[in-house]
Amino acid sequence: MRLALHGANPAEWLALRAGLVPTAAADAVGGMALSGVVVAAVRTGITARLAASHATVPEIAADLGLDPLPVRLLLDCLRSTGYVTERSGRYRLSRSARRWLDPASPLSVAGYTAGTADYWPWWAGLDETVRTGKSSGSHDAPPDDAYWRRYITGQRELARLSAAEIARKLPLPRDPRTLLDIGGGHGGYCAALCERYPALAATVLDLPGSAAIGRELIAADGLAGRVSFRDGDATTADLGAGYDAVLCFNLVHHLAPGDAAALFGRIGAALRPGGVLAVLDVFAEPGRRRTAQADLLALFVYLSSGARVHTPGDLNGWLRDAGLGPARKIRILRIPGLALQVAKKP
Repeated sequence: MRLALHGANPAEWLALRAGLVPTAAADAVGGMALSGVVVAAVRTGITARLAASHATVPEIAADLGLDPLPVRLLLDCLRSTGYVTERSGRYRLSRSARRWLDPASPLSVAGYTAGTADYWPWWAGLDETVRTGKSSGSHDAPPDDAYWRRYITGQRELARLSAAEIARKLPLPRDPRTLLDIGGGHGGYCAALCERYPALAATVLDLPGSAAIGRELIAADGLAGRVSFRDGDATTADLGAGYDAVLCFNLVHHLAPGDAAALFGRIGAALRPGGVLAVLDVFAEPGRRRTAQADLLALFVYLSSGARVHTPGDLNGWLRDAGLGPARKIRILRIPGLALQVAKKP
């Protein structure tokens, strides 16, 4: 349902369905506003404050050093969109919001949510991208840019939701010892696999800014002896050889077809016979009913990196040319829309 229909009474709904209301105007303002409300609630600390205990507007404003009037307006928006509830002037996080935005929750994506503010300039410049074809270059930030901490810690939160399931379902060779994670950034998937396989040691190859944050996260988890990091660009770095398994997660959609084909060729050479390649990514499956979410994601991929969402046919062609077997799709329940594709080297 489009944002313009949210909360409409029957007469308004009929007017909307009849095309009598400028829904484009509502969508343009509403989508931007909702994103701003949720991100601001996290970045100002309001959601964390309400996760600790319910509170009034004056209490929240005083505790966080905020202006009471916009705090009240923000809370009203959060209430009408289901993020908070209110009773007798006291606000608290809703059950769903507590699950996803309480910093103490094992399912929290608060850091990822706050970091999505980095995407606003990309969308604001979409008209220029359409004119020129130039993308925003999300991975071009200098290694010491604060963007990397926001990005990698946010991606770690998302990975935490599915890492255990992936480690359980991914069919690695018996008693695996060496694993390469290309573009693995935060190292969360490697950590889950190392916990499952006692003899496994993993290497993460990623850009310097990403790898620096990943080293911190893995050290904090006490796994620095099992998961190491190497600075490098996936499209040019020497991958090494003899790996039992290679991970290529959320990377292929950042690559042009030629770069992806070349990477898979190098991965094929890096795997030992019987080794496994696992690719986790979004794929555009021909014949499947298109959704607004999928189309927006495809545009976001181009906007952020100038690449596109590839098809399973593209993937199998690259695997074949790399000397690997066809991909087998494994469903991951916690990340709908993404597919885990697994191929084996003969």
